[in-house]
Amino acid sequence: MKSDGIGYWMSGRSKTILAGLLAVLGVADIANAVAIPPPTGPYGVGVRKYTIEHFNDHDPVAPNNVSTAFLATVFYPTHQKLQGAPQPYLNPETAVFFEQAWNYTPGVLASLTSTVQQGAPFLDPKDLTKERQGKASPDLPTIIFGPACGGPPVEGNTILISELASYGYTIIGLDHPFEQPFIRYPNGTGVEGIVIDYSSIELITAIYEMRLGDNAVFLDQHLPKLVQKFNLPINATSLGAFGYSLGGAAALGSLQRSSSLISGLDLDGTLFGDPASNSSTADERKPVFLLGNEGHGGGYGGDFSWATFPLWQTGYQRKMLINGTTHLDFCDNTFWKTLDTGEDSGAGSIDGYEQVRILDAYVKAFFDLTLLGRHSPILDGPSPEFPEVLYYEEP
Repeated sequence: MKSDGIGYWMSGRSKTILAGLLAVLGVADIANAVAIPPPTGPYGVGVRKYTIEHFNDHDPVAPNNVSTAFLATVFYPTHQKLQGAPQPYLNPETAVFFEQAWNYTPGVLASLTSTVQQGAPFLDPKDLTKERQGKASPDLPTIIFGPACGGPPVEGNTILISELASYGYTIIGLDHPFEQPFIRYPNGTGVEGIVIDYSSIELITAIYEMRLGDNAVFLDQHLPKLVQKFNLPINATSLGAFGYSLGGAAALGSLQRSSSLISGLDLDGTLFGDPASNSSTADERKPVFLLGNEGHGGGYGGDFSWATFPLWQTGYQRKMLINGTTHLDFCDNTFWKTLDTGEDSGAGSIDGYEQVRILDAYVKAFFDLTLLGRHSPILDGPSPEFPEVLYYEEP
């Protein structure tokens, strides 16, 4: 590992590791494997991974409560065309874990491919001038992303993340070792996670605080180093934040604490900390968006934190729920369920392709507005194009 706390995923080594893993899996013809929905934007999508060195001696999930690093995965736009056949997009260990956990036929997830290109060159921000209505910028609009507690890790959210990247955004996903079922560092080292006790509020709260710490140290210390060392066209001073489940809660928690974050979106995550306080301390004073499953309202059977949070907001806010969804429809699992219709993945009745379309449209619309100043009418009220989306008026 490097002394400055940043390590880069060497593309040659990663290809060697991938080839060996494919041989183990017996995936002989990647060209005939099932592809996840491709991004619809005008650009290709590249990905790079970095080891972020950070010593934490009060880590609630690490052995002896000590961890020394976490993983940053950067998705970004590129002009490079896809070279060769699409490759599997999940680590084999991740695929096997969720095949077992969510009752999928063995091999279904392991064979999925994507068009994301490892190590492709970054798009020149000057090429985004027209998209930004003539406003030139030296960097790409940037968003940080946090996955669910216990997964899927960042790679299991590739469909939505790559969609944003194909429209010019850079998205940086942060995975914490031992919390996720499996992550692989740039040097090829794999780390398996612990079994998360979701009934322990103490543990989940500790993981939430750990996420806030990871976000803070990354934004304040490591992101500027990353940009400088590798000359990356990433905006390190005015970013958006979003996440799924606990990652969404942490996005809004970090939004309050970080001056570099200017807007936040929570995908179906129960709130923790100040945002869940049901008091004036819940006020973000920045643009926020709650987008969740049909049962994620307040009252009986709902989520009290989502009922109270909007009441205290003084800035721009939106809250919308999607009919036919469950919690497991807000990651790539909403597409996975279309591949194995006889199995019970825990997802809802909504068509997986339609849910992908909804998430792509609404998440992009929010960040287009808050980061680029580009308005979308689907944020203003019920949309006939998306009848499954329930729009809640501001309190």
